[in-house]
Amino acid sequence: MLRDRNIVCLSSIDWDFLWQGHQQIMSSLADNGNRVLFVESTGVRVPGLRDLPRLWRRLTTVGPPGRGPHARAGNRRPVNVRVYSPVVVPLPYSKAAQALNRRILRRAILRRTADWGSARPIVWNFLPTPLSRSIARSLNPALSIFHCVDHLSASSPSAARLSDTESQCFAEADLVFTTSQPLLERAAALNTHAHLVPSGVDVARFERARLVDEPLPADLAAIPRPVVGYLGGLHQWVDQQLLAALAVRRPDWSLVLVGPLQTDASALTRLPNVHALGTRGPDQVPRYLRGFDVATVPYRLTDYTGHVYPAKLNEYLAMGLGVVATPLSEIERFNRTHGPVIRVAADAAAFESAVDAELSHPDSAAVERRVAVAHENSWAARLELMSSLIDASLAQRMDHDTCAASPAS
Repeated sequence: MLRDRNIVCLSSIDWDFLWQGHQQIMSSLADNGNRVLFVESTGVRVPGLRDLPRLWRRLTTVGPPGRGPHARAGNRRPVNVRVYSPVVVPLPYSKAAQALNRRILRRAILRRTADWGSARPIVWNFLPTPLSRSIARSLNPALSIFHCVDHLSASSPSAARLSDTESQCFAEADLVFTTSQPLLERAAALNTHAHLVPSGVDVARFERARLVDEPLPADLAAIPRPVVGYLGGLHQWVDQQLLAALAVRRPDWSLVLVGPLQTDASALTRLPNVHALGTRGPDQVPRYLRGFDVATVPYRLTDYTGHVYPAKLNEYLAMGLGVVATPLSEIERFNRTHGPVIRVAADAAAFESAVDAELSHPDSAAVERRVAVAHENSWAARLELMSSLIDASLAQRMDHDTCAASPAS
C-alpha cells in the first residue's frame, strides 16, 4: 500500500458526516504512514437556514494552523489525519468569491502542511466545483486524483451548474477513480487513466460483530421482530412511498431506519411499525446490522441513482444479511459479476414478496456466500488497487520529468 506520502484530500463531505469512502480511504492511508490533510467540503450551493449549525461549528472549531481544528466528537481520526474546516465566502459560482476563496484556502492548506517538508503532495479531489478544481491545480501536486463517487451535477437543480467542471476534473486529472460503471464510462470518454473502484467494506469490523454473541443495542432490542432494515441517510433518493406501502402491507414487520433524516420523512415515520433510530457511528453500525433480519436498498430510479453504487451493500453482505433492492444499474451489474446475491424488486408487491422469501427461507449456505462476496469487495483490496495505480502514475511522472530535465544529446 502507498506509504510516506503527503496527501491533501479535498472532500465533498465533512469528517463527522456519515462514515463513507472519503474517511475510510484517508484513515487507512494515514494508518499506513501517509500524512493526510482532510479539507472538509466547501459546498456546491449557497447555504440556507439548515446549514447554520454547520457554519457555526466551523467558526468555533478552528484550531492552530499547524495542527488543524480542535478535536471534536465524531468519527475516529487517526493521528496522521488533520482536519481543516474552511470558512469561505459562500458563493460557489461567483468568480470574485472563487478568487478570494482560492487565496484563503491555498494559504491555509500550505500553513497546515508546512511541517511536512518540501515534497509535493498528492491532491485527492472528491469535489468537482470550480473552487476545488482551482485549488487542486494551484498546489502543484506530484499527482492529481479526481475521485468521482456520484453524478453530483444530477443531484439537484443548483448542482447542475457543475456539469462542465465535472468534465474538466475528469479530463485534467492524472488519475480518475469512479465508484460505478456509468461514472467510469463518463470518465473514460475524457481520460484514458480512469479506473473503476467501487466502495468497499472493512471486513474485520463487521466480522467481529457478526461472530460475537452479545446483546443488541437496547433501542433495537426493544423493537418487535422481524426487522426489515435500512442503513444510511434518509435522503431524497430513498423511495419513501415504497417503504410506506411495505409497512402498511405488513404491519407484522418492523421497518428500522438507521441514519440521519435528511429530508421530510414525517409521512413514513408516523407509521406505527416504522422506527427511525437516527445516526450511529461507524463502530456502532455493525451492532445494529446484526439486529436486521433483512436489509434493503430502496432507492428511486433516477438519473442520479443510475450512477450510484450503494456503499452499504457490502456492509450488509459482510454481516451475511439477505438484501432486497430496487433495480439500480449497479445492483444489476453486481449480480452479473457475483451471481444472484441480491434480490431485486421494482414495486411494493415485489418488494414484499422478496423480503418474505428471505424471512421464510433462511439459508446458511447463502449467508456464507454473501460473506465471501464481501471479502472480494474489501477496502483492503480496493486500497491495494488504488495504491498500485498511484505508484505506477508517480513513477511515470518521475520518468517524464527526468526526461524533460535532461539536456538534449
